[in-house]
Amino acid sequence: MSMRATKLIAKIHIAKVQLGLDDNAYRALLESCTGKASCKEMTDRELRGVLREFERRGWKPAPPKPEAPPVGIEIPPGSRWMARPSNWDDPEKRGMYAKIYAMICANKIHDWSWGYVRGTAKKMFEKTRGDVVLEFLSVAELHKLTSALAIHSWRLKQRPA
Repeated sequence: MSMRATKLIAKIHIAKVQLGLDDNAYRALLESCTGKASCKEMTDRELRGVLREFERRGWKPAPPKPEAPPVGIEIPPGSRWMARPSNWDDPEKRGMYAKIYAMICANKIHDWSWGYVRGTAKKMFEKTRGDVVLEFLSVAELHKLTSALAIHSWRLKQRPA
């Protein structure tokens, strides 16, 4: 199943919950639109058709997330996207932060953000550190985090679309 199909199925399930459909009504709607009772059996075109039917029935999709700004462009304070570390200008950590920022911009198609980086750091270091705050990671921990993000980014690019 492609990444696009996975995202479409996720949207369909969100719409199902927001419209308050029970399982029987949901499956009946799927069958009336495509003749199939499961999203996993559908093509991308059929999934988009189901989403259009949900929209016709009153479901409103969430607005798209704003695009990440290009590297080197200053982000206005208060922007949802700007959650970069408060010690961004720390000379010891500046290089690692810049590298992470470049990876965020390069992987915006996969919805990477500083929140994603913080979550990854939490998963990596919470067993050894307890409460993990990106700003308090050591240079060695930032290096490990950067390496993990680079490997994950490489794997995402290797996946067939």
